[in-house]
Amino acid sequence: MTVMSDGIARRGRTVLIAQFLVAAISASLAFWYAGPGAFSGVVGGAVIAITLMLVLGYTMRKASELAVESPQTSMNVMYVGAVVRFVLVLVLFGIALGGLKLSALYTVAGFVGVMIVGVLASRGRDSGRPMSKTD
Repeated sequence: MTVMSDGIARRGRTVLIAQFLVAAISASLAFWYAGPGAFSGVVGGAVIAITLMLVLGYTMRKASELAVESPQTSMNVMYVGAVVRFVLVLVLFGIALGGLKLSALYTVAGFVGVMIVGVLASRGRDSGRPMSKTD
């Protein structure tokens, strides 16, 4: 692993912990206020969001490892990763809403809430770059 991918992995763990905590709290509150149907929807949306963050983290680690040797390949990995995430979100929502018949309101709310937490948790200065490059 390169120095950059170490930083990405550290940041990814922080994001996942924050997402799991918010997903657990949200699902508990949904169960308490609206029952098991709401709980299932929030859990489904949270699983979709966490899956997308895992795929994004893998793509970013892979691209950062390739960046030094082949910047073009690194960029292609990021483009392919974006396409994979787009298709994955469509497939997972199709399974959740069409196949499992989860509540659309709670599924989308769980997804959006956990994604927002992921974006906010990913902000910070720990990019993994050497300190001489981040000043």
